[in-house]
Amino acid sequence: MCGSFVRGAGTLWLLATAHLLISAQFVVAQERTQIDFDAVPMIHFPAGSRIVSAYPAFEDYAHMLFDLCDALKLSGKECAIFPMNAKLGGNALATIVDGNPIIVYDRELSAQVGYQGAEMIIAHELGHHRCGHLGKAVDARHELQADAFAGAAARLRGKSLKDALAAVTLFSSRAGKTHPARDDRAAAITAGWSDPSAGRACQLPR
Repeated sequence: MCGSFVRGAGTLWLLATAHLLISAQFVVAQERTQIDFDAVPMIHFPAGSRIVSAYPAFEDYAHMLFDLCDALKLSGKECAIFPMNAKLGGNALATIVDGNPIIVYDRELSAQVGYQGAEMIIAHELGHHRCGHLGKAVDARHELQADAFAGAAARLRGKSLKDALAAVTLFSSRAGKTHPARDDRAAAITAGWSDPSAGRACQLPR
């Protein structure tokens, strides 16, 4: 698990026995064995002291990811990332399960941040995948890079800066061990929105 949207989390690699259902499609795993993820209903993985059950994302959340990939001009292979929904206590995360990249989003967040905010949260988690953060030591700068990436995604989607900042109310005003303070994160989103080429490349202003 890496790069949770609101709170930090350590890296998590799950065993090949994990169960996953993604629409009605086949995926080639790392060992190049074709796996039919339509065979079982969900994935189960530990998060803290409990087991989380994630299931294929509702259609609107899946389309958010696809729209973001289109705007960012990511190829099908580059965006072979599976959207999932789960109860995460008002959080979202990017992780890899059995070699397959996924984004898990808690739909309860949408009541707080609306459609635009939900899309930016998913863009942030997409940024963790695209910026190569998974499997690396926790670094607060990764959150800023993912925020800048999300800002760039918003601009390329034709969204306003206000839309890009729609989820900042969820951020802590103070910096923590894994996540920078709200103002710093808002500045990173703004930088990505202002310079989408740099934000898409996971670059931060110096």
